[in-house]
Amino acid sequence: MNTEKTIFPPRPPIGAPGDWHFPTPTRSYLDNGLEVVSYHLPGQHVIAAHLVLDIPLSAENRDLEGVATICARTLDEGSLRHGGEEYAELLENEGAGFGIDVSLSGLQAILDVPASRLEAALALFAEAVVEPALADDDVNRHVQLRLAEIEQAQANSAQQASIAFRSTIFDPESRTSRMNGGEPETVAKITGAAVRRFHLEHFGPVGTKLIMAGDLPADPLALAERYLGSWALPDQQTPQHLTAQPAPRQVKIIHRPGAVQADIRFGGFGIDRNDERWAPISVASYAMGGAFLSRLNAVLREEKGYTYGVGLNFSPMRTGGSFAVQGSFRTDVVADAIEEARQLLDITGRPFTPQEVDDAITFFTGVSPLRFATADGVADQAATQFLAALPEDYIDRSLAAQRAVTSESASAAYASLVRPDELSLVVVGDADQITEPLRAAGFTDLVVETPDGSRG
Repeated sequence: MNTEKTIFPPRPPIGAPGDWHFPTPTRSYLDNGLEVVSYHLPGQHVIAAHLVLDIPLSAENRDLEGVATICARTLDEGSLRHGGEEYAELLENEGAGFGIDVSLSGLQAILDVPASRLEAALALFAEAVVEPALADDDVNRHVQLRLAEIEQAQANSAQQASIAFRSTIFDPESRTSRMNGGEPETVAKITGAAVRRFHLEHFGPVGTKLIMAGDLPADPLALAERYLGSWALPDQQTPQHLTAQPAPRQVKIIHRPGAVQADIRFGGFGIDRNDERWAPISVASYAMGGAFLSRLNAVLREEKGYTYGVGLNFSPMRTGGSFAVQGSFRTDVVADAIEEARQLLDITGRPFTPQEVDDAITFFTGVSPLRFATADGVADQAATQFLAALPEDYIDRSLAAQRAVTSESASAAYASLVRPDELSLVVVGDADQITEPLRAAGFTDLVVETPDGSRG
């Protein structure tokens, strides 16, 4: 029997974690005005490339809203050089994925590809953006898909509540008040000619950024020059970004006969990330409705059992924004749940505690290194910052601002924005069951909208 004693080396000292920072890019411009933003991330062998076009949805003709979405969705259906099936096969052979993102502030074409296949995939990516076929048949197919998508969304109670809340919070004359992908009556009018005209007027290099992140080649600028350097649009239009405007307070029920639960959106007009209150309101909203045991969830889910989950979300835009308590509740407790939520939202006499603030700050500072641990996470955030008119070091500034939040500053920011008696309310549910209880709870000015569009 071996009785020798095993001797282990001493445990190395463990120091405090170092400060994390968002990566710093290299920036260059091509002669045609395209800006190339490169994040070199060694070891990230899947490259994320986002071509971000400064084309706000306010650029759409009012009668053709949705044309930007249809144009973006049709980009990878083939180019002038390669037909649809051939193009798809060539892209697949490179192991590449092509995606798009459409927001109120702009459009993105997104490429994900192994680093070893970047050059060939970037050539195909450039084809799709600069010289897409935008054939009538492909456009018509995407129009029909979008119309079906809208119909499906309207059949879903939660999505219907979000759509209705958006139209309730923002001025009805504003593009912000309507769906990004267009409404049924406008999407149905979109033709191949309209899509090609939109592309011809707006898809150009001026004001556009190519953001690349990952284990990049030694000279990513040369690649960009090779495949996007000749891109030109002499008459490129530069539409103005419009400032979102709030609508007057409204209270409405969207009637869904026989619904056994109701979806609520209870909130108002909010702020954007450039507002000095953004850091404290982020912390405050996490404490009120962003965590599993936040104030709203602790009472409405854990204590009362009214819902599987409820939250308070602030949604910033380039200018302005919105916020809402949102969740699904049993029909028989809807009025009680909303009244309870209204009382919880009032922090008069119950300001946020230092512990709640510390928990929120720990979450935000801890999750950021995880969110941006991949090339896609970095490129996506850089694109978001560009479209929101945020500085390059926004993440570092934001984390520093959040670390400085106190219970006093969080409570003050919250009280300046969330005034429970002034919030708009949208409820999607059985109006026959919930109208009178809501009126008894004090919502005497509510309006009921029926499936046929009438109001009462």
